[in-house]
Amino acid sequence: MDDEPKAAQPPQPPQRPHEPSVSPNAVTREEKLDDTMHASRSMILRRLPLDGQSREAELRRRQQARGQYRLALKTWSVPLLMIGAVVVVFYLLSFWLNVLSYTGTEELSLVDRLVHQDLEKAQNTVGGLGEVMAAVLGLALTVSSIIVQLAATRFTPHITVLFFRARTNMLVLGFFVVSTLFVVWVNFSLDGADYVGPRWDVMFSMLLMTTSLLLLFPYFAYVFDFLDPNKIIGRIKTNGLDACTTKLGRQSISIEQRQRSAVEAVEHLTNIGLNALQQKDKNIVSATIDALREFCVEYGEMKNGMVLEWFKIPDRQSPDFVSLSPEAITDLRHRRTWLEWKVLRQYQMLFTEGQSQIKDICYLLAINTRRLGEAASVYGDLRALDLTIKFFNTYLRATLNASDIRTAYNILHQYRQLGETVLEIGKRSKPTVIDRDKTLADRAIEIAHRMRYYSGVAFQRNMAFVAEVIAHDIGTLCERAFQLSSECHDDLLRIFLAVDDATESADKAKALRGVRKAQIKLATHYLVYGATSLARRIADDMRNEDPRRLRSMWVELANLDTPEFWEVNDRGSNFDYLTPDQKATLPRFFQWFEGLQADSPALYDSLVLRK
Repeated sequence: MDDEPKAAQPPQPPQRPHEPSVSPNAVTREEKLDDTMHASRSMILRRLPLDGQSREAELRRRQQARGQYRLALKTWSVPLLMIGAVVVVFYLLSFWLNVLSYTGTEELSLVDRLVHQDLEKAQNTVGGLGEVMAAVLGLALTVSSIIVQLAATRFTPHITVLFFRARTNMLVLGFFVVSTLFVVWVNFSLDGADYVGPRWDVMFSMLLMTTSLLLLFPYFAYVFDFLDPNKIIGRIKTNGLDACTTKLGRQSISIEQRQRSAVEAVEHLTNIGLNALQQKDKNIVSATIDALREFCVEYGEMKNGMVLEWFKIPDRQSPDFVSLSPEAITDLRHRRTWLEWKVLRQYQMLFTEGQSQIKDICYLLAINTRRLGEAASVYGDLRALDLTIKFFNTYLRATLNASDIRTAYNILHQYRQLGETVLEIGKRSKPTVIDRDKTLADRAIEIAHRMRYYSGVAFQRNMAFVAEVIAHDIGTLCERAFQLSSECHDDLLRIFLAVDDATESADKAKALRGVRKAQIKLATHYLVYGATSLARRIADDMRNEDPRRLRSMWVELANLDTPEFWEVNDRGSNFDYLTPDQKATLPRFFQWFEGLQADSPALYDSLVLRK
């Protein structure tokens, strides 16, 4: 990470007195108390699945999740029945023609022709069947092995394990092997020249061979369907979620094994995404990112029912944990967010690769990180929300270091939406038991504070547009907090008015233009709803502005009539657009400044200074 000048650094908290070092495995008194409360709540929640209706609902949900990755029954039955029916019809037709054209005296019987055979005919039949069955088995194994190996090379080697553990695959291949062995043994044991009874062993050999041939097409369809990238991703995600819970008969598996399975599922999904990034396969990367988000969200639903042993970090040698300090490991264990950390670290890895491969993936990662934060807010898991905020800050730092304005623009859009959601949920929620000293409103303030900090970093890197975007986004947070009557509104407004303080540059006047427009826009919002005192606070902050610059901004804001931006972007809105009600308050706002008249300026006012 690049070193930043001291002027852009956020305020540092006061230094704490020296504390003795603590082992990562040590348990503090506060953590024991916290664990006791969490354990009592977890025991209550773990009793819920024992209820009949709850358990049945959980079973149905899991079965539906697994069922969507299975090949439909008609894919097996329709080809088998259609091909079999055609063969039977042609065989019966040929036999009927034989009956019509038969001139002998003995009666022709279909059953006799199928069952009663002499030894020589039976040996010839079974001998040929053995070769056919061996060819069928070899064809099935060869084709499936080649296809699976190609898919494993393209996506992840874990596909091979999934394929050969699949019950359907084992049943079909097992049927081929059993049929081949049966025919071989019948051929080996066929004897008895004087035997005149029905040859049922030969008949069963024919039936097994016919069924094996009929199963080839459905089996190949199953193999290709199994190796569909979206279904592979879904199976890995489902297996990882199953490992995260002791429900549904998994009590016999140790916590360490389940932790290892969950971590492996996350890593396998990441490998698929990284390989797809290298191949520029945007759809597969998107599916992988969505699967990781769904995994983390569904894990959050079950998290309160986990036993305390689950929250111990399973493997310190993992690349995502090995570099962490003992204090950081202790913090993750105490906060119970090691799995969320694992998922978000995979997001960070994909983000880094996406910056050089497919930048649209960075936008999707920001969207899914926001959704993770929103889900954590809904569940009341504020510590997981803190992680998403931290990784949003990491994304912004990476984009600013790379001078990637476009990516920063889109990430800020998602970051601001997370702040809005936090405000809305925080308005109707209560502080959690685990983290009662810091509410959702405090998280909204932290989001605005971090955004303001990165506006200063952007100015220092000559990316004034990013600072303007941040000003508009914090202004939007202020609008939302004002509408919700949030307790953190005054703090947000104070941060908003401090955005321009970080613009210590020679070209400050030009850079501040977009920030000032954002302030004027927020002031008009306050005036529309009668909050004159808040609008005056903004006017006081702009008191030293040149009247000519203020008048030019007045003209631009008053004459912008298009709410949508004229280029394609993810936001789809024009920053400087004001509603008719807001435009009506512009004269009232600007009359508080000396040198400006109360009436609106003309479109081509001679005092307009366009810079």
